[in-house]
Parts: sequence; C-alpha cells; structure tokens
Amino acid sequence: MFGSNTSNIPDVFNSSEETEIEETNASIKDLNMLLTDIIELADKANMLSTGVSMSFGDKPMYTLNKTINTHLDIIQELKRDIKNLQRKNRLIITKLRSEDKKDKELEKSVKEETKPKRRKTQLL
Repeated sequence: MFGSNTSNIPDVFNSSEETEIEETNASIKDLNMLLTDIIELADKANMLSTGVSMSFGDKPMYTLNKTINTHLDIIQELKRDIKNLQRKNRLIITKLRSEDKKDKELEKSVKEETKPKRRKTQLL
C-alpha cells in the first residue's frame, strides 16, 4: 500500500539513515482509497452548505444556536478527517505533487528555450 498501515499507528524510525522508502508504482487500490476519502470529506462539507438553507421554525434563537454549534462541530470533524486523509495517503499525495512539480518545471524550461533572444542595438 502507498499509505500508512491499517492500524493507523505511524512508523517510528531511529534515524534518517535507517529509513528507506521503497519506490513503488501506485496501484488502483491506492487511488481508490484516496478518492473514497475525498468523497467522504465532500459529503461532510456538503452538510455545511445544506444546513445554511434551512428554516429556523418557532424558536429561532434556539435553532440558530444549535445550527451554529453543529456547524462548528462539523468543521472540527473536517479538520480531523483532512489530517487523517493526508496521513493515510501521504506517499501517494507526495508522488502526485512531485509529478505536478516536474511538469511545471518542464513547461518552464520549454518556455525559456523557445523565448526569442533580444537583439542588442548597435551604436551608430
């Protein structure tokens, strides 16, 4: 697997010299787990947007208080879930970001190579 182990306990290494990260290709299972985690986060975030459009009924202050407190709880859950997503999928996320960085560097180098050289004006 690309992410952390299933016990959700981070690996502990004594020193950076002993740490070896094996470079493997991402599997469909890794991408599926990443997408599943993202979908779960999107569903929780959707609660925030749909909760705003509700009516407050007979007791507006009580309902408003409950709504705001629930939204704050959901925001805390989202923060916790985002940290878990990043921790569980950190290797694949790092690999995806490094690929993106390589693509941007390649585009930049191509632009630099194709940029026309400026002509120097000669004195009369």
